[in-house]
Amino acid sequence: VNTTIYAYATASGYNNSSTVSATYTINCVAPTFSPVAGTYSDTQSVTISTTTSGASIRYTTDGTTPSSSVGTVYSSAVSISTNVTLKAIAYKSGNGDSTVTSGAYTIQCSTPTVSSTNANRFVGRKSVTISSATTGVSIRYTTDGSTPSSSVGTVYSTAVVVDRPLTLKAIAYRSGC
Repeated sequence: VNTTIYAYATASGYNNSSTVSATYTINCVAPTFSPVAGTYSDTQSVTISTTTSGASIRYTTDGTTPSSSVGTVYSSAVSISTNVTLKAIAYKSGNGDSTVTSGAYTIQCSTPTVSSTNANRFVGRKSVTISSATTGVSIRYTTDGSTPSSSVGTVYSTAVVVDRPLTLKAIAYRSGC
């Protein structure tokens, strides 16, 4: 625990020395995140831990800096489904607070997958489906060579019928992704 040590020297036949002191602060070990901060294609369940026995953890996702009295008390994994910076601190009575651990989590919609039977061989009409591994996304596509975006292109809802040579471009998007 945090402590201050006081000392002075004595010897027979001498006056006692002046008292000196030294204060020692034992800080909590900074929290760690698992999985580590980075770019992911879907919601992440992030666990926060510290190796300081008996320490509590508080975290924030709104950009504020956590402290022993600010932030949400950590009790279970934090679900991260949008782009966010996660910050956490460990604290314990009798110890100094840890440094703040900070990590940016980016949820990037995965690239859509285009599939059909006999891909790239078009004799007659083919139904082409578009999907994304990221949950909750919307997909837009173009067939005129232009680049789709969250506001450009046709919103995908059913298979696209292809009956001529063309270039199909697709994008997956979602708020916070």
